[in-house]
Amino acid sequence: MCGIFCCISQCSDVNVKHSDEWDKCKNLLISRGPDKLVKNFISLTDIWCCHLAASVLWTQGLKLAEQPLIDSDGNILLWNGDIFSGSLAKNDTSDSITVLNAFSKSLNITKTLRCIQGPYSFIYFQKSSKLLYFGRDIIGRHSLLLQLNNEKNSLTITSVGGKCFQNILEVPAIGIFLINLSDIKINLTCYPWKEPDVIFENVIEELKNALNISINVKDTAIIEENVSNKLIMHLNPTSKDLDYLESYSCLRDFNDTIEHLLTNEIVSHRIEYLSKLLHEAVEVRVKTKPNFCKNCISIVLRGESVNCNHGKIGILFSGGLDSAILTLIAHKYVPQNEPIDLINVAFEKTTTTVVTSQQNKHIKNTHSYVSQVYNVPDRKTGRQTLSEILQICPNRKWNFVEVNVTQAELAKYRSSRISDLLYPLCTILDESLGCAMWFASRAKGILSNTDIEIYDSPCRILLLGIGADELFGGYMRHRRILKHKGWNALKQELNDELAKISQRNLGRDDRIVSDHGRQSRLPYLDENVIEYVQQLQPWERCFPTEKMPPGLGDKLLLRLLGRKLGLQNTATFPKRAFQFGSRIANSKENAKDISQRL
Repeated sequence: MCGIFCCISQCSDVNVKHSDEWDKCKNLLISRGPDKLVKNFISLTDIWCCHLAASVLWTQGLKLAEQPLIDSDGNILLWNGDIFSGSLAKNDTSDSITVLNAFSKSLNITKTLRCIQGPYSFIYFQKSSKLLYFGRDIIGRHSLLLQLNNEKNSLTITSVGGKCFQNILEVPAIGIFLINLSDIKINLTCYPWKEPDVIFENVIEELKNALNISINVKDTAIIEENVSNKLIMHLNPTSKDLDYLESYSCLRDFNDTIEHLLTNEIVSHRIEYLSKLLHEAVEVRVKTKPNFCKNCISIVLRGESVNCNHGKIGILFSGGLDSAILTLIAHKYVPQNEPIDLINVAFEKTTTTVVTSQQNKHIKNTHSYVSQVYNVPDRKTGRQTLSEILQICPNRKWNFVEVNVTQAELAKYRSSRISDLLYPLCTILDESLGCAMWFASRAKGILSNTDIEIYDSPCRILLLGIGADELFGGYMRHRRILKHKGWNALKQELNDELAKISQRNLGRDDRIVSDHGRQSRLPYLDENVIEYVQQLQPWERCFPTEKMPPGLGDKLLLRLLGRKLGLQNTATFPKRAFQFGSRIANSKENAKDISQRL
């Protein structure tokens, strides 16, 4: 994960050699890429100058590639991403170098981007055309923020900003944007990823109003949509489509239903294909990295050699279905002699009597007190699921990392750090999820069932289960929509949720996790996984009816895969929101309200 920064302004500007915007966010950017920091001040044209900076987290290639990258023709690239598959994927070369080479040879930058599969955000200046390109991948898995100062006639593009950036906003993942630096005023053009729809039009209108600028939208989409997928939007299931689901749902218990569904030939084929795609998605995200942990890589960057058998892979582990599946698959691709860190976060229960007096201070350090205060729902399911995983994979060293967060520590970092990372998002939901994610991805806690009291995970790659609920129908609202509006409405909701996931939480989560010099990787949001699941009808992914209650009908296809992998109890755990499972959120608060604590 890298931190990228670009501030363009008039060459006559006396501050061109130093931008105030850089000072505002440099500490946050450096945390994202602790391996190397480079800054440059460059005249892009006769009119425009630029302050460029990149902090690099080395995740691909045999050696670290410094940024900004500049080729012999004067083209400049700032790249924060990973090429996991597609025609540009290479095992032994830094992907930033691969992308610059591809852009330099390309007559059509947006067409070249179609060849990239993987998460990214980028900034690219094409010298010959004087065009500045920037944007996020079609799913929007990496953060990119934008601030336009009409008074100064300057523009800042950065991975992370902070509250001191007034009017900064997230670059929407609806297409690739460009600015023509032949012009004296900043202008904006958008090449949409797909044929514009209502969501696209709304986002563009919001962007125009926020920036107070006109945006030229090109007619040609970068990626053509699958017409057949549009047509099945208007199909309802027949009795034949639902017959096997209706008949199996009447069985005695969840286990009987799951076992019978696993014997269905059509269902079994879906499970096998989904399993194949998820295995491929996890494998490339586990293996694509330098083979050094967070501690050893600093030794390597000093030019010394080291044999690293420490943990390099961590998983945000609530004990729920999504993270459990990723854990079992990751086990197959991580070397047997390396541990895998399962990171489980819990927040101090405010309802518990807090020990504050000096004479009773020692009580807070006792095992019984800690177990009581942090025995939140996700801690319980985490331990339950760990016991299942130990039975399936007994020869692996599993580090169950108990991250326990006091109310005092939460208040401290929420105001001093997390609020800046969340910005410009600021609702109560953003706060609770952002705080939970920040402490979990810090991965500092107690190592369960060992004598090690404080464990600071050395992993640099974190696997997250983000996207599973949107793809497989895991939320309670999916059940309500099906009940009151039917299958077509549910399919539309699932499509809309995936289209909005970038603006709702992916940029936020990327900024949060990356603050610890780790990279989040999201196997459920792999392009091939998404493409397959989205072409399935909603009743082929989930069956959230009264006949299949929570713990069965929601994410049914994923539950069947979990059972196929060996999960017995975990495959039927009901969905529980991260903020409630970790006990950070107050259910009495309105999640959409602006938080007064940030």
